[in-house]
Order: sequence, then C-alpha cells, then structure tokens
Amino acid sequence: MWREWKTEWMKVRYRRIGLILLAFLGLIVLWVAWILSRQDTEQLQDGYQMLFMNLPLIDTILLPTMIAMLGSRLCDAEVKGDTLKLLCTLEEKGRLFDMKLLTGAFYLAVFVLAQALQIFLTGRLYGFPGTAEPVWYLYFALEVYPVSMAILLLQVVLSFRFENQILPLAAGLFGSFVGLFSWFFPSGNPVKLLFLWAWYSELCFIGQDWDEVTRISTFYDVPFPYPVLCLLLAVLAAGYAAGKWMLLRKEI
Repeated sequence: MWREWKTEWMKVRYRRIGLILLAFLGLIVLWVAWILSRQDTEQLQDGYQMLFMNLPLIDTILLPTMIAMLGSRLCDAEVKGDTLKLLCTLEEKGRLFDMKLLTGAFYLAVFVLAQALQIFLTGRLYGFPGTAEPVWYLYFALEVYPVSMAILLLQVVLSFRFENQILPLAAGLFGSFVGLFSWFFPSGNPVKLLFLWAWYSELCFIGQDWDEVTRISTFYDVPFPYPVLCLLLAVLAAGYAAGKWMLLRKEI
C-alpha cells in the first residue's frame, strides 16, 4: 500500500490542492476576524464557545465546495481520456479508489488540525478569558472530520462517475446551500439526516441563546451526540462499500 500511496502523491503534487485548501483556510480566518470585530468585550466572554459554534457553521457553508474541488482535483486526470483505463490495467480499480480517499483524508486531517490551531491562536490573540476545554478540540474534530470524509467519499464517487467535472462541483455548491439552511432546522429532524451536508449541525456540541432585547448571544455546552456520530460512521462505512462496488462495476 505504501508504494501505491507514494505513486498517488507523485500524481497529485502538481495539482495545487494545498493552495486550494490554504485559500479556503484564509477565507475562514478572515470570516472569523470579521465576526469578532462586531463583538464587544462582554460578548467575548464566551469567546471560545462562540468559535466552536461559528467555525462549524462557516465550515458548513464553505467545506462542501472545497471538498468538491478536492475530489475533482484528485480524480480529474484519471477520468479524462483513456488515462483511467490505462491505470486500471496496471492496478486494481478498488486500490485506486482507496488511494484517492486516503490522500483526500490526509488533506482533510491537516485542514481540521489547522482549524483547531486557529481557534487556539484566535483565543490568545483576542484575549479570551480562561482557556478552552481540551475535550472541545476533540469534539470539534469529531464534528467536522467524519462529515467531511463522508462528503469526500460522495465527491470522489461523483468525480469518477462523470467525466465532466462540472457536475461534481455543482453538487458541492448545492451542498453548501443545503448545509447553510440545515442550521435553521431543529436538531434531530429526520429530514436533515437525509443530507450529508446537514450533519455538521447535527453534531454541534455548543448551544446558543439569543436575547432580542440586549441583542447578545449566550453560548453553553450541550452533550456531544455520540449516537449521531455512530450513525454517521455506519453511513460512511456503507457508502464506502457502495462507492467501491460502483467503481468496480463501472465500464472503462
């Protein structure tokens, strides 16, 4: 497997995937800075909790599009022309599928770690009182990474399925809109669970109360929804099996 992954890295190193993720990370940093610039000292008392809620909300809007671009860049060279057919004469199609997911998983892991570091550094820069609970960083990773991996799985399947990469990218844009509106629906709504992009909000571990008089939001902890996470992991496993089966049956 190490040889195949090394080969995959050689194929993707010139596709500027890192620059794409860096651009989205920079956009998120600017977005967070804009949010904080609108808060007064009193509103920043719950600064860490505010970040742990607002960052997944921003991710819900931006990451579906970013992951669609990631999946497309991972697969576009293989699906154009006869490249995929040539590759599949040299390596098993299932192994090719695994290498794409493994490479994408690495990029997403680095991205989520960078976001966790962003939260820590933002708190220090803005002088948030106290410190963030260490377990919050774990919850944040469990909220963002599995959902992002499920979306990546979908995007890789779509990118292999359609030679025209506009369709997978359109699916990512659609996911951004669905994800945004999912935050307006109550947690546990079964309709939300039908859309992968809505699971970011389902795994949120910070609640918010909005006072219409003072126009101040108060943030508080809620128990992490482990049953929802387990359900997502089951969906991810089933999706992986189904996606690999579809690729193996695909006529090349």
